[in-house]
Amino acid sequence: MILIENQSAFDEACRALSASSWLAIDTEADSLHHYTEKLCLVQITGEPGDFVIDTLCGIDLTPLSKILQTKYLLLHGADFDLRMLKKHVDFIPSKIFDTMIAAQLLGYDKQGLADLALKHCAVTLSKDNQKADWSLRPLGEDLLAYASNDTHYLKTIHDLMVAELEALGRLEWQRQSCERLIRTATTPREKKVAEENQWQIKGSKELKGKALTNLKFLWQWREAEAKRRDRPSFKILNSDTLLEIAKWAAEHPGQDIEQMPKAPRNVRGDLRALLNRLLMEASTQPQAEFFQAPRGSYPKKKWGDKEEKQLTDLKAERQRLATELKIQPSLLATNAVLETLIIEKPETATKALESDCLMPWQTEIIWDTFSKILSS
Repeated sequence: MILIENQSAFDEACRALSASSWLAIDTEADSLHHYTEKLCLVQITGEPGDFVIDTLCGIDLTPLSKILQTKYLLLHGADFDLRMLKKHVDFIPSKIFDTMIAAQLLGYDKQGLADLALKHCAVTLSKDNQKADWSLRPLGEDLLAYASNDTHYLKTIHDLMVAELEALGRLEWQRQSCERLIRTATTPREKKVAEENQWQIKGSKELKGKALTNLKFLWQWREAEAKRRDRPSFKILNSDTLLEIAKWAAEHPGQDIEQMPKAPRNVRGDLRALLNRLLMEASTQPQAEFFQAPRGSYPKKKWGDKEEKQLTDLKAERQRLATELKIQPSLLATNAVLETLIIEKPETATKALESDCLMPWQTEIIWDTFSKILSS
């Protein structure tokens, strides 16, 4: 393994990697430890060997981006890495092979990188540094070895999985799934709610009245505090606790937060006075309203008993097909896709594909039976 910490070493590594017919790649960031996420490492394995690039050393990664664009890339769980590379290097790959997707399509019970390394390489990978702060320097030998192992075994794993996919006739499924992942991971996500409604975290839809106001006020305080301290928001106060406090305080106005049943230690201790003051201030704020993002262009009233029956039947048929193929049902179609099919009512497989919610391999498997349910 070669650690790259300066521009000249990086340029030399790029010359070596440019001759490789394939490259395995992974990234490390510090989102578990800091409010503003940074790209800390890029690990690359190719025919010349293993390289770990310290991206916090001010290296210009532009030459690497140009090399990667021309290569067949191997990754595991590529979604995060592709988003990081697009965000920090403005890189979009042309062709990838995601070993996690392959494991799903092959019906593996265990799909983690360590599981695949054990299965295909008879190697036990350490998980000790999964939550390491990759922004700290210098990097210890254990961290460098851990980072390097994320790409070192991918080519061997890839070769064996390709053979399995070919034997089952699923290599084309893999190709289509990886192409879709490139599109989804490198296309900016549409905001479901406006920026001013980002306080609507998972579970906030269930809150009513003053509880919503409490949540909004608490969330705004948490984000400001996380940014000020450069810590992830969940390390200030996790979202489940925010929801619990918001609801309890609405039901017990004016009471000391210490009285909340099963209140976490930091809520009863260090944060007690602050939270009491924040909740008192929240009681003077205008009533917050939950913003319901529109469900496409379809009125909610079009969903009735008939649609519920179709959804139930589609799920049952999906389960039957998935059992036959020995894969997870969601690989054939997610619940969101099932609902979209019911709402849009495509009359042919071609029209179902035009909606871009299904891949061709999925449509080929499910359409004959799904279309009968949709037309019932």
